[in-house]
Amino acid sequence: MSAPHLAFLFVLAADAVVKALGASPGAQVLIVDHGRIVYDVPYGVRDVRTRLPVDDRTGFEIGSITKQFTAAAVLQLKERGKVALSDPLGKYLPQYAAARAITLQQLLWQVSGIPDYTSSPDFDDSKPASLDGVLAAIRSRPLDFAPGSQWEYSNTNYYLLGEVVARVSGMPWQQYVRTNIFRPAGMEDSTFSEDEPHVADMATGYSQSGNGSGPIVAAGPMNGWAGAAGDIVSTARDLAKWDAALFGGRVINAGDVKLMTSAGPVPAGPYSGYGFGWMTDAYDGVPRLWHNGGTNGFHSANQVFLSLRQAVIVLSNGNFVDASAVAEAAFDLHNPAIAARANVPAPGENPAITALAKRAWAAISSGPMDRTLFSDSFNAFLTDRRLQDARASLPGGQTASDWIYRGRQAGTRGNVYTYFVDLDGGQRLVVSIAVDAAGKIAGLVYSPR
Repeated sequence: MSAPHLAFLFVLAADAVVKALGASPGAQVLIVDHGRIVYDVPYGVRDVRTRLPVDDRTGFEIGSITKQFTAAAVLQLKERGKVALSDPLGKYLPQYAAARAITLQQLLWQVSGIPDYTSSPDFDDSKPASLDGVLAAIRSRPLDFAPGSQWEYSNTNYYLLGEVVARVSGMPWQQYVRTNIFRPAGMEDSTFSEDEPHVADMATGYSQSGNGSGPIVAAGPMNGWAGAAGDIVSTARDLAKWDAALFGGRVINAGDVKLMTSAGPVPAGPYSGYGFGWMTDAYDGVPRLWHNGGTNGFHSANQVFLSLRQAVIVLSNGNFVDASAVAEAAFDLHNPAIAARANVPAPGENPAITALAKRAWAAISSGPMDRTLFSDSFNAFLTDRRLQDARASLPGGQTASDWIYRGRQAGTRGNVYTYFVDLDGGQRLVVSIAVDAAGKIAGLVYSPR
């Protein structure tokens, strides 16, 4: 593609990205294609008060993208013979009784059953977390399920993995990551939330008051409450270096990269596609590896398309921004032919399965609930609380007006069928259902597109 055409494409991309960013104070959007940064554009300001602009060295909290670094640290220690993924967590944290029955691999896959300490009534996101504090928040609570029996996202899993890294390596988790990952990857502008006062180009994070309907307000610093689950501060260029180093074999070996980016077994609950700090799915029919991250005032996304040798990274200093949606808008306009095909139904649609998907979606999204549609294991997972949470996360009062079949793939508990679902309010969702051998729905997940 010649330079003028490339520049014109970037103008189109900028228009779409600005629309997706909405009211975000600032952001950095970067696209890598075949090892070259082809799009690296700052938007808005890093501080509303001073009006200082975002630039390519602006630091953003990347939230749960941090989990990729923690997983890599564990795998490095495994390669060096310091830990085994089958080790019980209790070997390293004997003071937590439940840890005796939980392996490091179950923590990495998010199938441990350990409750999320950030959901504890006593959790305070204005103070640094400590191991004693995290254990105090979870020690008296039962496991959410038997280890290995379900999948559930829990920040506690990765916080505790950071403690394992520290105890095995003999250095704090932050120092280990700085020495063994940041430095080899050339990530010179990356640090941790505790260091934010010393970051010259640090963005201020913002949230939206009034439960999302009011003006934006400064959110305050993270102060280390996330630990190894979400403490890293970085730049878009440094995350591009991270992707290049990881998939280039400079962080862990190829076999462990494959393990890290492969979905773990999920015996019950929704199909998750979660590896070790990476989600696995497809976007526009292209296999994708990704993770997003959200903190008090930031939202971020790191999406990698290995088959295309592309990556899209979005860092925003508004926690009300869907950075994943911004990344997808950038991907679509960088790959217009692929995006055009995404609106064409995939071949092989089974009308009976689509009808089942619609019935299940109606039951979960608005009711009445018909539990005969679902497998025993999914019914056990879909408690009244989880059903209430699912409905609360959906746009209010909107029904599904159009379903576009996007294909089928084999899952851990049956075939997984994916659809684009357009709501009558204009939002598009990606809805995937897993159907078991008995024709029951064994899992259902959805996300904005």
